[in-house]
Amino acid sequence: MSSADALVYNLGYLVPYLLQGVFTDRRPWVHFWLAVHRDPGAVGFLGRMRDKHRSGIFWVRLGLRRSLIVLDREDVHRVLELSPDVYQGGSFKREGMRLFQPNAVTISRGEAWRERRWFNEVVLDFHRSKHRYAEQFISVVRDEVAIAARPGGSLCSWDGYDRLFETITRRIVFGAAARDDAEVTGLLKRMLREANQLIKPRRSRYYDRFYARVQAYLDAAEPGSLAALCGQVPATELTKVENQVPHWLFAMWQTLGTNVVRALALIAAHPDAEREVRREMAAVDLATAEGIDRLAYLEGCVQEAMRLWPTTPLLFRETTTADVLGGVEIPARTPVLIPNGFNHRDRERVATADTFSPRSWIDGAEHPLFHHLGGGAQVCAGRPLALFLAKAVLAALLSGRRFRLVRPDLRRSQRVPYTFNHFRVRFDVSPDETRSDR
Repeated sequence: MSSADALVYNLGYLVPYLLQGVFTDRRPWVHFWLAVHRDPGAVGFLGRMRDKHRSGIFWVRLGLRRSLIVLDREDVHRVLELSPDVYQGGSFKREGMRLFQPNAVTISRGEAWRERRWFNEVVLDFHRSKHRYAEQFISVVRDEVAIAARPGGSLCSWDGYDRLFETITRRIVFGAAARDDAEVTGLLKRMLREANQLIKPRRSRYYDRFYARVQAYLDAAEPGSLAALCGQVPATELTKVENQVPHWLFAMWQTLGTNVVRALALIAAHPDAEREVRREMAAVDLATAEGIDRLAYLEGCVQEAMRLWPTTPLLFRETTTADVLGGVEIPARTPVLIPNGFNHRDRERVATADTFSPRSWIDGAEHPLFHHLGGGAQVCAGRPLALFLAKAVLAALLSGRRFRLVRPDLRRSQRVPYTFNHFRVRFDVSPDETRSDR
């Protein structure tokens, strides 16, 4: 990539991405960049670069570092399968996460990664479509949605959904005693903001207070919570149980909340999809884990929201040793970028790139270019739980209610836009006479 092209990519795409916040959204910057930038995933730009270089793998200078952008399916697969031993998380990610979860599985390698990965998979029930506590989690979801729908609550705008998911998250991770503990999630959010900074503190001033609260919940773990499972699943000193918890909190609260609101907006904007969702909901018992698990089309709606607007638009990796990708020799300590925002919307390789196509997910086949929940050895350990909770929340919201999307207007074009500012979302909510809340 030429110096001019690298300048365009850095100033036009990478800088806006960083300013909007890597670990938690900076709302003013999100408002600004999504208002002025209609292609934040660089779909058009990277397509032109691929044509120019006649390759799906090419070099770019990111700041002062020579880095590799990887678009080819086989090379993306290799990078993800060899993570984290050959391709570890990028330095910005590692340095940021060390502020609030220094021993998290997401930035671990070697034996520490293997042990922490196993622990996360067992607690989160990675190998099951329904978590062992799924029935309890459904009760939490239905309770909290009912409270949010009362007069004084708000299902019309983002702030109401943010509060809803924050409360659901505290109850699922720690139990009912943490329902109103806004301090524990507030402390985490302050650390996430510190992690966003280009110049980071060596140690967060909120770290000790946050972990004191986490440890208190782990010590007095409530039955039916993830904290309870932390005490039941075998762990060693290497596991660092308390450092695995923050990722569950912000992923379930902020990331999942964003994805559910986007899925709800897509459903509301596509009448045919909404009819199919309601038909599917009417055929199952929504108060049971079995019923929620059977909502395959609704799960496709969630997957499509994550594909169309990935909350992780760029996967950053860095080589720990030399490797070869697509015939290109890559030295150790080389940054490697996998642009989800481009790969998910590449019209040359994805037939439904810019359309809302929930049915494409029903057969359960994984598309080799879609990595909104990670992929390879480091695929999200909470993926089944996240999808289950998303379906449970959407089913509870849609039962007995109709949602009309006021903004943004997703019906103006057959192509789904590249941007969606969830902070500005607005719904009109009305009672539904044909209830689907069995």
